Amino acid sequence: MESINILGVRVDCATYDMLLARVDDFVASRAPHQVVTLNPEMLVAAHDDPAFRQALNAADLNVADGIGLLLAARLLGRPLPGRVTGSDGIYHLAAHAAQRGYRPFFLGAAPGVAEEVARRLAAAYPGLQVAGTFAGSPAPADEPGILARIHAAAPDILLVAYGVPAEEKWIARNRTRLGVPVMIGVGG
Repeated sequence: MESINILGVRVDCATYDMLLARVDDFVASRAPHQVVTLNPEMLVAAHDDPAFRQALNAADLNVADGIGLLLAARLLGRPLPGRVTGSDGIYHLAAHAAQRGYRPFFLGAAPGVAEEVARRLAAAYPGLQVAGTFAGSPAPADEPGILARIHAAAPDILLVAYGVPAEEKWIARNRTRLGVPVMIGVGG
């Protein structure tokens, strides 16, 4: 997949169809992969936070969520095919997971939010098999218990809602220990 560099961060030239095809590849491989839905605020934050920039550049797929990235890419003479937003992407992923039998786990947000999101998506996409939900915390001290829950659930997809940059750093820090094929930060 082609990519460009914007403010020191790799942005992959992707569409929703490409995202779903990569999800299929990642799930088939059973190896851990991180997907990031980039927006301009993240690139600005990454400029001042080397650990965040490293986490973004180490991700397996960085899609352009914000319109500002499309404008920047056009100014650099390397237009992107379009936005692939996290807010819309979650619906594409849920529909795809229901069709393919992939089991998502919803982690983060306020207590009860992950459960409600999972319930609504399962109602909207018949056949969606939710592996689990948990509010949790991005604090390193809480990681052993969270990792145990996720391992026990054995999801194909992990959707993490700790907010930027906590979720990207959390996934990057735990990706090999988690072993989940697809891990995506979906905001707070």
